[in-house]
Amino acid sequence: MTKTLLTVLMMSAPLLAQAADNQKPLIIAAYGDSTTAGVISSGGRNVITKNNEINYLHQLLKKTYGDDIEVKNHGVPGAQAAELVITQDNKSHLDWAERMRQSSASIILLNYGINDARIYFYKDKKAHQESPQEYRRIMTALVKGAKASNKLVILQEPNPVCGRAERWNIWPYVYQLNEVAKEQNVPIVRQFSVIKENRDWQKEMSPDCIHPSEELYKQKAQRTFDVLSASFDKVLKRNS
Repeated sequence: MTKTLLTVLMMSAPLLAQAADNQKPLIIAAYGDSTTAGVISSGGRNVITKNNEINYLHQLLKKTYGDDIEVKNHGVPGAQAAELVITQDNKSHLDWAERMRQSSASIILLNYGINDARIYFYKDKKAHQESPQEYRRIMTALVKGAKASNKLVILQEPNPVCGRAERWNIWPYVYQLNEVAKEQNVPIVRQFSVIKENRDWQKEMSPDCIHPSEELYKQKAQRTFDVLSASFDKVLKRNS
């Protein structure tokens, strides 16, 4: 090795190390309702558990791809998809498009459907009414808005609900969500039907029969991780 080449390598090494140290983490932003936030029913009241899907997902990602991945939980209990694009007075606004432009996230997770069905069932006049067809229109707008800012998108089916909540009839929303995934060519995490394949799936739910148990959150996280890694493995390996 020549003296000149050795000198160049010695000078370059600190710069390369500094570039690695300054590499920003890959950010995944999860938007959804209370099942994204991590609510469980415990002792007759709802609480947010740390043992939720998004935290479990973060652990799986770090184990496989390293520490330079951050998962931000934007789940809001009671939220429906319309709240990202419709104001309280039912007027369209640009909040979602602007949020995507300003977001540092590379990957967007979207998990809505339970409250959309519930609010439509009860015809709550204070909220935007989302029929399954309107839900499809809004979810399409969310996907397109994220794509416009060069985000990768993964849709997540809502988990099934049981007991009295079954009256809300979530299945038509699940169907429409899968149609959005096909039309927009984005991956979707199958949760609804997969969970119901277990004959005793209700036992894996919280006592309110709406929110998963911590164990079911863990199972949901594994399915989301599987779709993430299968769809965007190269992107996730960027920092590993």
